[in-house]
Amino acid sequence: MTATPLPYTDELTLALRAIHAASLLTKSVLRSLSNHVSAETKADDSPVTIADFAAQAILISALHAVYPSDAFLGEESAAALRENKGLAEQVWQLVLRASPLSASETSDVQKQSTSTPSVLATQSRLTFPTSKADMLDLIDRGTGTETARGRVWVMDPVDGTATFMEGKQYAVCLCLLVDGVQQVAAIGAPNLKFDASSSALILGQNIHEDLVDEEGHGVVLSAIKGHGTYVSSMHASNLGERRRIDLQQVAPKKVAGLNFIESTLGVTSLSQGEHQAVAESLGASWPGTVIWSQQMKYVALTLGATDVMVRLPKNKERFTCVWDHAGGQLLFEEAGGIVKDLDGGAIDFAQGRKILGDRNYGMIAAMPWCFDLVMQTVQEVLDKRPRS
Repeated sequence: MTATPLPYTDELTLALRAIHAASLLTKSVLRSLSNHVSAETKADDSPVTIADFAAQAILISALHAVYPSDAFLGEESAAALRENKGLAEQVWQLVLRASPLSASETSDVQKQSTSTPSVLATQSRLTFPTSKADMLDLIDRGTGTETARGRVWVMDPVDGTATFMEGKQYAVCLCLLVDGVQQVAAIGAPNLKFDASSSALILGQNIHEDLVDEEGHGVVLSAIKGHGTYVSSMHASNLGERRRIDLQQVAPKKVAGLNFIESTLGVTSLSQGEHQAVAESLGASWPGTVIWSQQMKYVALTLGATDVMVRLPKNKERFTCVWDHAGGQLLFEEAGGIVKDLDGGAIDFAQGRKILGDRNYGMIAAMPWCFDLVMQTVQEVLDKRPRS
């Protein structure tokens, strides 16, 4: 009797291959430049590197070749490259380097799948941009704004650019939204030193900005909605065996031992003073784990390295970008974690490029055994805010 294929098996297979290629590329940039990467400055004053542009071109090229009717929403646009021919040439040269890095395309990305993905059978090699002009056009395919209807691939080619430039933790991210709902996630963590190859997966391994996989290529996490989360080692020519992540295997801690993951102190507009108050109200030390990349925070939560993430905006005018959360939340939830806004609602990914504070005010992500207590404590801390 033939097993029923999992939904979105082909999409996950291709997403993993594209993330693998983009992860190898970004890692090669770090190694060739000895972990000192220069950056351009975007209109919002955030940094962007040649690796961001090249990775987005590679991701969209691979996906668009197989799913030409799908839409894309990425963090970058090609506007700066069209204005700066020298910069565009640097990115193009990087894209040209990426194809040989991904020459081996028959990796073990679906060892535990119940079906044989047709994408691998029909396309033995990923499709890369064919010219500099093609590269620019592909990057600009990611400037879409619609996420509520149809199939939309949301991506952040390098989440955590500031720490990527220093050779620390960053993520290469893809998520397929269908009618505004996360269905497929694949997130590469090329610098993450995590043992995903042992016979028994060990959750709760330490994760730190400076704990970098110097010799290897990190790991990739993936999920299909309703079918669990998996982690694999990334190698130069393939992916390792996929191992399922089950956060039920992580023993509950005493409340005072909760690990709160936090952004770099003093460089976020979130109310970190109230984050600290939540932790200390529970008797926990703060901060616990400090990671700049938002998607790497979800990776750390999913791998059991930390227990709680709170995001408390100072008001409802603050928004967050969809590419900072799409995919990462699916990984954590499919592993057994819980993510809600401060009103207890699910995060709405059908809002376009921004997750607005009026629709989803703040966020809490936590292990299931402590979520309710953390939510209660957050409300108690917020109740102390001065009334306007």
